[in-house]
Amino acid sequence: MENLIDRKNLSEVVAQRLSEMIRSGEYKLEQKLPIESDLMKQFGVGRSSIREAVRTLENSGMLRVQQGIGTFVASQNAMTEPLAKRLQTAGLADMQEVRELLEMKIVEKAAINRTAEDLVLMKSLLELRNKAADHNNLQDWLEADINFHMAIADASKNIILTELYKTFIEQQLKKSIADTYSQQIPLHRFTALHKKLLDCIVDQDPRKAVKVVVEMHHQE
Repeated sequence: MENLIDRKNLSEVVAQRLSEMIRSGEYKLEQKLPIESDLMKQFGVGRSSIREAVRTLENSGMLRVQQGIGTFVASQNAMTEPLAKRLQTAGLADMQEVRELLEMKIVEKAAINRTAEDLVLMKSLLELRNKAADHNNLQDWLEADINFHMAIADASKNIILTELYKTFIEQQLKKSIADTYSQQIPLHRFTALHKKLLDCIVDQDPRKAVKVVVEMHHQE
């Protein structure tokens, strides 16, 4: 059996071999993989190694497991590293570009879909942000600013967009803002624009909300 492997990091090696077979087209998109017992014979490993390898490729997006039916090829391109980890090493210019694009769509959707409860939360967070700026309290200002933008993301009512933005903001935005404002830049620099953004969301004016976000980024 040419696919037999040494008993060292078995599940990792099986996952690597399977991913290579999928990328090469040996296993095609939406094709069902052999059953566990056949994969065990093919690679010469135990059931636990096969299951762990499949779980690894499922988490990467390459495989899809349907209970009671089988395991299928979901993609020929695995996510090589988690998004959160990739964001930690991304360049500042790339981060700023993606942040602007995300925020443009988020404020557009928030202006359309926000609820009265969303507005109450956003207003309270903006007040906290401004109060922290009054006292030049960077840590409290950061927390309130980030929570304000997260509240807007929640108001968009798009779960995928919200989760993507939260992953982005938690991993990189807090660091980039801290780095920027620790350089003695006034914390009230964008206070007026944040108030203007909130007013656009209150008025349910997505076009103006997007314009405010673009203006913010152009002034950074």
